Amino acid sequence: MVTDVAVTRAANTVTVLGGPTVLIRLAGWTLLTDPTFDAAGTEYQDGPVMVRKTADPALKPGELPALDAVVVSHTGHQDNLDATGRTVLSGASEVFTTVAGAEDLGGAAVGLEPWQTRILSKPPGRTPLNITAVPARHGPVGTEDLTGPVTGFLLHTDDGSAPTVYVSGDTVDLDAMSALSDRYRIDVALLHLGAAGFEAFGDIRLSLTATQAVEARRLLGDPLVVAVHAEGWAHYTEDRSHVQQVFDAAGVPLHWPTQGEPITLPDPHTR
Repeated sequence: MVTDVAVTRAANTVTVLGGPTVLIRLAGWTLLTDPTFDAAGTEYQDGPVMVRKTADPALKPGELPALDAVVVSHTGHQDNLDATGRTVLSGASEVFTTVAGAEDLGGAAVGLEPWQTRILSKPPGRTPLNITAVPARHGPVGTEDLTGPVTGFLLHTDDGSAPTVYVSGDTVDLDAMSALSDRYRIDVALLHLGAAGFEAFGDIRLSLTATQAVEARRLLGDPLVVAVHAEGWAHYTEDRSHVQQVFDAAGVPLHWPTQGEPITLPDPHTR
């Protein structure tokens, strides 16, 4: 039930709302990723391709809790930040994105360079939460000019009291994930799957294939993997059945959440 989103602030949970949009409760903070709240059937012309939304979000903007921060992997594609999603940003205390994305959004949006960290520390009384930008690439090497800048995020505390959560954003940059694992322990990985692709771009895949995701999990140190941005839009080239088969064949677990239902994150001290 969607009403299950109203969990206590003390719980560490993630709730996939649809596409790339995830409500995260971590160390007493409430965050949202890549807001997409337009209705199913909405279409967007993005250069040579048409992007079509196929499912409604699990929550409407008015049903969201108060947001301490929103992290936006990139602002240039409507399947990561749509028209209604932009209005959601105005209700957040903090917005973090790429440097180019901050210029696009204006206002108080903060653009982060790769590996730059900002800290949520107000209001006082909560454990400070670090938001670190993780390098990302929205397609194979050479597609950067086509797709534009994108970033992932690592959400982590200095004292290790909450699980460390990696939000991949739209990326296929496995080298960056390996570098991330060298720097930090990863407890939970929200991986953008679905192998996004368009006929106009041929065989180019702009987000992780299932095979890449299995390798990403290994590089990240075998965290809990939650499937994100793998349903709700028309441009995925790999469906749930295929992705699950690849993970099963590799003998590794994958959590494919029911939209709107919170997932309780593992205690970092028991992993």
